[in-house]
Amino acid sequence: MTYVPVASPAGRKRLLGRFSTGILLLLPALLILVISLGWPLVTIVMRSLHEKGRSNFTDPLYFGHYSAIIQDDLLRQVALQSVMLAFVSMIVTVILAFPAAYVISRLSRKTSSLMMVLVLMPFWVSIIVRLFAFTTILGQQGIINSLAGELGAGPFPLLYNTFAVIVGMVAYLLPYLILILVSAMMSIDNSLLTAARTMGASERRVFLDIYFPQVRPALLGGSVLVFVLGLGFFLTPAILGGAHNLTIPIFIQQQVQNYQWGKAAAMGILLLAVSVVGYMLALKIGGKGMLSPVQQGSRGAAARDPLRPTPVAALCVAFLVFDLILLILPLLVVIPTSVTETTQIQFPPVGFSTKWFVEALTSSIWIDAFIKSVRVGVMTAICATLCGLALARVGTRSKSLMLKSAIQVGAIMPLIVPVILLGIGIYDVQGRLGLIGSDIGLVIAHSVLCLPLVFLVLANALAAVDVSIEQAAWTMGASNGRAFWNVVVPIIMPALVGAFLISFVTSWDEAVLAMFQTGLDKTLPVTIYSFLKSGITPAVSAVATIVITPVLIGSIIIAVKSFTSSRIVTKARS
Repeated sequence: MTYVPVASPAGRKRLLGRFSTGILLLLPALLILVISLGWPLVTIVMRSLHEKGRSNFTDPLYFGHYSAIIQDDLLRQVALQSVMLAFVSMIVTVILAFPAAYVISRLSRKTSSLMMVLVLMPFWVSIIVRLFAFTTILGQQGIINSLAGELGAGPFPLLYNTFAVIVGMVAYLLPYLILILVSAMMSIDNSLLTAARTMGASERRVFLDIYFPQVRPALLGGSVLVFVLGLGFFLTPAILGGAHNLTIPIFIQQQVQNYQWGKAAAMGILLLAVSVVGYMLALKIGGKGMLSPVQQGSRGAAARDPLRPTPVAALCVAFLVFDLILLILPLLVVIPTSVTETTQIQFPPVGFSTKWFVEALTSSIWIDAFIKSVRVGVMTAICATLCGLALARVGTRSKSLMLKSAIQVGAIMPLIVPVILLGIGIYDVQGRLGLIGSDIGLVIAHSVLCLPLVFLVLANALAAVDVSIEQAAWTMGASNGRAFWNVVVPIIMPALVGAFLISFVTSWDEAVLAMFQTGLDKTLPVTIYSFLKSGITPAVSAVATIVITPVLIGSIIIAVKSFTSSRIVTKARS
């Protein structure tokens, strides 16, 4: 049996079948994007242009909400506060990230992999848990003030102020920028550095004239990306900040709660416009490969140019150690506070008791929240993975450049829209559809957040599959569907598993959308958030410990495997 050409009747029939199948594959993803992205954004635009914040165009267009952002002192102060926090956090993040990334890129493959595991460890822990940990560290009875008290100083006002907000924002943004910079630094051609040294250039001139210009695009692009991310922060200033740390996302949430949709929608559209321009600028400066995975080729500086023992190198190592403390300490400090005998969280803990773990494992509040988070997370992971697979399949196999571009833009767009804007928009739409408080509504909302990452992972995996393998299955009489599921899917199974896990963790960690979607039936992050706002007990520490422990164990296992595999490779080569 030979391959049927497309020009033949059978080939045209197969092509038509593939086209209709592609349309059907895109329908679920399109439905989710319409309900959770397109429709919400349209309603927000409509509300921002209505005098009373209503979502209709029957009345004359009203631009007063936008002009109020410039004229109203409160709105102007909110915007300036958001810009200030994002800018300061960006500067601090750059100062901390660049030396650390430089050290990591110059270490051996084994050590650099271990460092990246440690740097990325916080990604797998809920942001709510990490922010709770910072309240334990920076509080009046936290670690810093306890140590200061032993030295006869303090207590210092470290919590519920601008300092605490910046610390929390930097701790969240730091891994992103380190990952971007390490990727750029490892791709530098080491022969250029060697050639400069052989021509008599000092290490200072080599760095300033050869090394830094090659890293500068990634540094500038990453800095813009970090700034844009900082503008959209909601949970960090809401938990760690004080009353004067009113940012745009917090203002939007407060206005929606007071049914003042007009100003909230206008501020949200302004935030969206800045985000879109910022992301485009970041990609323009840093290039499309700015967010590519870290690669260490034979031309990379890390492969042949190890870190030399100099005072500057020692200072960079000190920055790396500080960064690791900032990232990992919040994950560890929660554990001791979960076994205290007192009803208040303080460090060091008083006595030893497991009663808070018993409460966390037996209380209906925590059990119901845990079950809901798992239930919604699994359904979201299934939905997002299947929809992302459909988008990636059609996007990689389509011959139409316009369709490919439309799929890519639609799949990546949720990554650009600020979460608080999605939150109020989806809340508005699902309120009309009667989905507020339902698992289905929350799954649809979470799925749109997961689609960008799932699409990127699966699109890269499908692009790497040889088309001739699938064509060979067709020549053997297999249908399009059977060839895909029996031939292509087994090849990309690791990527599918990774996409499923990413989706589950994203849903498990998400709190902003869930805050608008849930009532009494809260998810685990929203339940923790409600305790943080109303009153913290060591039971929260116990729950946080239960959440953190699997991440710590998994990171240790990955680090050990990376270490042992590197040793095996080294012995084999020797």
